[in-house]
Amino acid sequence: MKRLCGWLMLCAFVLTGAFLPLDARAQTGTSHVSPSVQQHVEQGIRPLLDEMTVAANAHDTDRFLAPYLHQPELVFVFNGDVVMGIDSVRTLQLKWWNNGKSDVVYSERGHAQITALTPDIAIVVQAMKSQRTLPSGEVSSGNFAITQVWQKRSEGWRIIQVHESTAR
Repeated sequence: MKRLCGWLMLCAFVLTGAFLPLDARAQTGTSHVSPSVQQHVEQGIRPLLDEMTVAANAHDTDRFLAPYLHQPELVFVFNGDVVMGIDSVRTLQLKWWNNGKSDVVYSERGHAQITALTPDIAIVVQAMKSQRTLPSGEVSSGNFAITQVWQKRSEGWRIIQVHESTAR
């Protein structure tokens, strides 16, 4: 019975276009918001993403985490590890950036894809790259991807869930 339910759910996703790339969903009419709502959501989030990149390249943890939900309910998944709450995420970010002394430089590998699900909920997908100097002096480059769930709250747009993974 479980297997039958799984197949039925898979068929429902396929039939509704849930597995289509985000651009293809918009072209097939499976987007659930109007173009004006999509534009409004993008105008609210894109400047925050740009500021996060500037803050990341300055290795300014607090500035970078400003648009994150500053509550224990924040969920951050990094390469399979689940981190809960802004305090835990902040501690890790400080460690990753060596308390602001890192030389890592981040850049986008393409334009961030922002998809409004409702006027107050959006999914952002970013393909990023980084370059840093290892302790040996060797320069290391890497690719990674970030998926964020954004929610418009009384204090503005906030990231409520993040999944980040590095390319192997």
